[in-house]
Amino acid sequence: MPTTIQLDATQPTDVEKAAGLLRAGHLVAVPTETVYGLAADASNDQAVRKVFGAKQRPVGHPLIVHLASPGRISLWVDPVPQNAMDLIQAFWPGPLTLLLPKKPGVSDFITGGNPGVAVRMPSHPATLAIMDTLGRDLVAPSANPYGRISPTTAEHVLAGLSGKIDAVVDGGDCSVGIESTIVDLTGDTPVIARPGHVAQNDIEACLGTTLAPGQGVNQAVPGSVKRHYQPVTPTVGVASERMTRLLPELTPTGEKVGVIWWHSPPGERAYESIMLSADPHEYARMLYTAMHAIDTTTVDRIVIELPPREKRWLAVHDRLTRACTEQFA
Repeated sequence: MPTTIQLDATQPTDVEKAAGLLRAGHLVAVPTETVYGLAADASNDQAVRKVFGAKQRPVGHPLIVHLASPGRISLWVDPVPQNAMDLIQAFWPGPLTLLLPKKPGVSDFITGGNPGVAVRMPSHPATLAIMDTLGRDLVAPSANPYGRISPTTAEHVLAGLSGKIDAVVDGGDCSVGIESTIVDLTGDTPVIARPGHVAQNDIEACLGTTLAPGQGVNQAVPGSVKRHYQPVTPTVGVASERMTRLLPELTPTGEKVGVIWWHSPPGERAYESIMLSADPHEYARMLYTAMHAIDTTTVDRIVIELPPREKRWLAVHDRLTRACTEQFA
């Protein structure tokens, strides 16, 4: 494959070029509000299979179909229940994925052989313009090698997949920074299968019902494996109240440590350090970018100060639980 070309999301000719590549069955990394996605024409099985090869993602892991408009959901889902329509009206376009009964004929490469299909409508204008030009929907898992940190910039995409995909559309930094919330609507009761930017209480307010995150999920969903979003550098999480005591133990003599923190400054113990926000949404937006930055330095270990154990931090803790090889909570 030739060198991965870089396209500009603000240039109409580059949007058309991206759509042309996708129409021809090629892979193009595209920006969304959550993370950059590795896009392929969802109606082209051969193109969808290329996604697994480029990412080194095991076949059988389901993908999310990204829709250009809410009306296109009927191409993939049957039936579309009223609670799905309520959530679509409230949160689309945006970082909410719905797991729904798939329409007959939807490819097993997309669903992992499961009876449901995951769908969402992203809000990034460039990707919506690409889909509108293409006239088709896209699969678009995170544009990174399988299991590694999700990309929130075009540079992150190139660092992991340059030469393995045909193009990346540079649409700037992702505004949300972590993957979408997934709500499983295939059973009798809606379930949050993966926490994200759209919070449980907002979904409950929309549906008028109480949900239990992660309990009773009917099938595997993207991003649900035990180890995911991981830096190459060994990474541990440490609770704020234990940082001062444990940081010296985690930095043996001669070893360089990179620290991502929000409350407890690491001082001279850290060879590299990045401070994140005390606000859950801002922390989430910054998290993967900070992990990428530290992971590209020469540190021997990454220590991440864990945020509070509160409901509003649920999505961040989900990502950190999978990113860290060990946690001292």
